Amino acid sequence: MNLDTLVWRALVGPALLAGVLAVASPPARADLTAIQEVPEGTILGEDNWEMAKGLLPDEILALYRDGDYAHPIRKLQGKKGKIVDPRLVEYAQKNAKKFTINDDGTVVDRETGKRPPVITGWPFPEIDADDPKAGYQVLWNYIYTLQWAGSFHTVSPLNWVDRNRGILRRIALDTHFKYYDGQPPEVQETLGENPLGILSRTMAIVKEPSDLEGLVALNWRYREGEQSDQAWTYVPALRRVRSINPANRADGFLGSDLSQDDGPYFDGKPEDFKVKLVGEGWILGTFDNPGLDKVTMPVKLDEDTEVSDLIDGSETGWRVSYPDLPLIASQAEDWDPNEDQVSWSPSQVALLPRPVWIIEAEPKNPYYIYGKQIMYIDKENFRGYWKSKFDWKGNVIANYAPPESLIHEIPGPPGHMRLGYSGGVAIVNNFKQDRATVSGLPVADTEWWVQMDDELFETSRIIRQGK
Repeated sequence: MNLDTLVWRALVGPALLAGVLAVASPPARADLTAIQEVPEGTILGEDNWEMAKGLLPDEILALYRDGDYAHPIRKLQGKKGKIVDPRLVEYAQKNAKKFTINDDGTVVDRETGKRPPVITGWPFPEIDADDPKAGYQVLWNYIYTLQWAGSFHTVSPLNWVDRNRGILRRIALDTHFKYYDGQPPEVQETLGENPLGILSRTMAIVKEPSDLEGLVALNWRYREGEQSDQAWTYVPALRRVRSINPANRADGFLGSDLSQDDGPYFDGKPEDFKVKLVGEGWILGTFDNPGLDKVTMPVKLDEDTEVSDLIDGSETGWRVSYPDLPLIASQAEDWDPNEDQVSWSPSQVALLPRPVWIIEAEPKNPYYIYGKQIMYIDKENFRGYWKSKFDWKGNVIANYAPPESLIHEIPGPPGHMRLGYSGGVAIVNNFKQDRATVSGLPVADTEWWVQMDDELFETSRIIRQGK
């Protein structure tokens, strides 16, 4: 479909952010002609920000208007990578009309009304915008896109970044994600039985700084919608494992602006939210800029390749490594906070126009820290861009933006992989406090489709994994 012919269907009109904190809404209908006609690499910034009206959330457009952000506009034409994994599409097509959403917001078999033990590919390859459950369908497709990319391990640094002083503090998290559903068949079959009905398990161990080293956060998520997450933390100073309320996953992790419910983009339990489709249209999504032209190819894992301190090897999976590049503006030697972009502006990002579904997630728990979240989910690959987070009065207070990359063939199963060159950084803009949390700086190796023993995620083990 041509950009000119697609109509915004946002249900609420826009209000360009006039200050740090304002009531915001999804972008209005965009004039895409200007974006179509600009040459490849045109920098969007304070001199031409108006061409992006309707193509960015209001609070993000204001960053370009004010000179805090400036990034090139790129186009997909002529790039070697694909926007979506063809195998994922192939399996998704087999799911047409097989699943529906029950009253809790859970994916269930249309005939039995029960949650299937395994779903391969998107459960909803066709989205009907008039379906009252369309928002849930889009969100579940996003989740199964993540799970297709496989269980993974990485060291994820979180950086506290000040507007004028740059990076103030950093913690490093040794992170393991295990998915029990939705992976490519040749990986899924290695998982074995799942008697507890687990959908995913995650564990993060603080490696630095020394005053937090050894703290462990553990989470179990269940397949059944009515079964709440279970979450624990181990605090070395107390030498004990404590059960915590899963509703606290929305709080900033260790005082940062990034929460466990943010994760890769959205990592909340869908059944804990009222999710609805509020619009569709186009947005300028963030992509790994150098990765549009070249990529770092992965290295195959084997049983003798150490994945982490806890995993000696894996018969499946790949490791991706990235070069050491400056990832935010304040890393430049001549950066001047009075003259240049804001300290946390991502340095290796490009903007690509992408067709999106716009969904709203309102928490069912009135004590949840955010009143709603607006997400922009790609119509073709179901990845997310520019998540806006609001307080309970409707004021936008933060925005979370992880970078995306294109799909490339790899010389082995599962055949295709999301690859870039810079690794990129995920950024939470905290508009209320005028600061940011930057994840992924410095960039670390990541291992995908890793085999992980269930024992790693048992509460009895996390004391040994801590300090």
